[in-house]
Amino acid sequence: MAEIEITPELVENAYVALVSLDRAEAAKYWSEDVRFSVPGRHAQAGWHNGLDELLAFRRALTEAAGGNFEVEMVTSMISGNECMDVVKVRAVRPGAPEGSTSPYDVLDALGVQVFRWENGLIVEGRAGFFGDGATNYDQWWSPLGADGERRYR
Repeated sequence: MAEIEITPELVENAYVALVSLDRAEAAKYWSEDVRFSVPGRHAQAGWHNGLDELLAFRRALTEAAGGNFEVEMVTSMISGNECMDVVKVRAVRPGAPEGSTSPYDVLDALGVQVFRWENGLIVEGRAGFFGDGATNYDQWWSPLGADGERRYR
């Protein structure tokens, strides 16, 4: 297969395909054998191996955010077969009190995602957050609320 030029538009299309949760669409940009590392210390953290595991993670993320998990691509830096994307993420847990700023309810973080491409498909990715964003991400995924009570029974 001829090597495909990686462009910011291609990267954005890959994000859109993954977020759609449409496996056939995602497979146009993500390898069947993709490996993706989710940062943090929570049940979703660690390596997700294969397109099905990555889609399952994305589905869990969407469900935890009540269907509204926003990702804004700030910039994309591309070099050869790798790209690094600076992203802003925002989500509010369903049932969060109106106006809550608790990191257990609101995820609002700046981070980076690094992807390696082969033959026009993403084969490996890693994500990370800057500063308090890493703590915010862990707290947002926590099964506990700010009051220490379990959210899911």
